Amino acid sequence: MNRVTARALVGGTVLVAVAALGSTATASADPTSLNGRYSVAGGSDQSVVTAKSNCATEGCTAALVSNIGWTAVATMNGGRWNFNVVKPDGVICSDGNFADVVIRYSIDASTLAGTVHADSNGECPGGQVTQSALQLTKVG
Repeated sequence: MNRVTARALVGGTVLVAVAALGSTATASADPTSLNGRYSVAGGSDQSVVTAKSNCATEGCTAALVSNIGWTAVATMNGGRWNFNVVKPDGVICSDGNFADVVIRYSIDASTLAGTVHADSNGECPGGQVTQSALQLTKVG
């Protein structure tokens, strides 16, 4: 796998993973709940994630399942849903070894605006970390 392929995989994962945290404000009177099917607002790739949250006295978590095969657990911290998606062996380092690509997400539970952070070299040393803005929507 070359870096272009790895970046394409990361890009696809970004769109799908972001889909996990859609319109909580309109889905429920509780702005911390995250239940239903979500996609990227304005996205055209048909990526969908199903979310089911559980808020106990210790805090909130949400189980996320994507339509392309990954799963993750989001946790609520400071009014934000946070989670990581790992693409195992998603990039080849300069030394020829494979490394995981970890994509980190943080979504405001009330506004549904968020950020995604990814490193252009995955877990290889020397990559460029990028941050992108997100806005999500509920699809079901």
